[in-house]
Amino acid sequence: MRQPKPWYRSAKSTWYVELDGKQHFLGQHPNDVPPPRKVHGEWKPPPAILDAFYKLMAPAPANLPAPAELVVAVLCDLFLEHSHKHHDPETYRLYKLYLDRFCGAYGRQPAAGVKPFHVTRWLDNHPTWKASRRHAALAAKRAFNWADRQGLLSPNPLRTLEVEPNNRRTRVLTPAERAEILAAIRDEQFREFVFAMFETGCRPGEVAKVTAENVDLDAGVWVFAKHKTARKIRKPRVVYLTPAMVELSRKLMARYPDGALFRGPRGATPFTRNGVRCRFRRLRDKLPHLKHFVAYSARHSFATQALVNGVGAAQVAELLGHTSIEMVSKHYGHLAEQVAHMREAARKATGA
Repeated sequence: MRQPKPWYRSAKSTWYVELDGKQHFLGQHPNDVPPPRKVHGEWKPPPAILDAFYKLMAPAPANLPAPAELVVAVLCDLFLEHSHKHHDPETYRLYKLYLDRFCGAYGRQPAAGVKPFHVTRWLDNHPTWKASRRHAALAAKRAFNWADRQGLLSPNPLRTLEVEPNNRRTRVLTPAERAEILAAIRDEQFREFVFAMFETGCRPGEVAKVTAENVDLDAGVWVFAKHKTARKIRKPRVVYLTPAMVELSRKLMARYPDGALFRGPRGATPFTRNGVRCRFRRLRDKLPHLKHFVAYSARHSFATQALVNGVGAAQVAELLGHTSIEMVSKHYGHLAEQVAHMREAARKATGA
């Protein structure tokens, strides 16, 4: 059965959707967004039209149907309402991005009738997705898991859905490669951003949200009360700064006393997730001999180099903001690939 999807009527600059043989008006195309376009043969509605579409498809929570009548659009709408209140804004944004598309495919289908096959078919209909396949599958599974825990839908029909594992980022940059990457960046602002990742081992998102309020120059630290693992570790994220990072922080605080310290070349807005991704893609084009490095390579290189230099696993975990050494051992300690270091360890072990 063909799923209803919003479509654009250019003569009136309006959006509609057809349900049960009847056209429903979703709204005028907003003036402040680019003209409508099709992607892979399907109209791509702006956010305001998508919101109107899903409100039309999902009845109000007060009229919540029985579990046997609960449709996918209602389940996802309720989960997103919960996510908006309890999750980080970026987490909510990603859930909404993927669940909106999932509802576009199966929104009117009874939630109890959804099978792992439906998710697999949905993912296969987006062949350009790479890492997004995992994120999309996780979004669908977490929405259904939440509905199960809340007593809205039991048993969870997606409980057996297998989510593809993360591709392990094994690229570790040498000091010379890090210097070459910094030298290839033309504008000072992005060079400072990348330098901060290399010097601190921070996630790109952590560097992007640093403000003057997060900086304690006397202690030489950045302190984040709100961060990615705040709910789990229940303490602030402390980033310990090298002397070079203390001076860079001091300079940026003088430049931007309010708002983000690391901003784009025009100085108006901080670096975004997609902006950083695009900049690193262009760097890979510029440096084809340095293959497979991404923004997160800075964090992995920081951790691996620290271990090679003899910093203890517990200290590396603290520097990275982890609560235990398990994550360090599993994801960052690429010591097996550090041939010279391991040969030296073997020499010491045998007393040679």
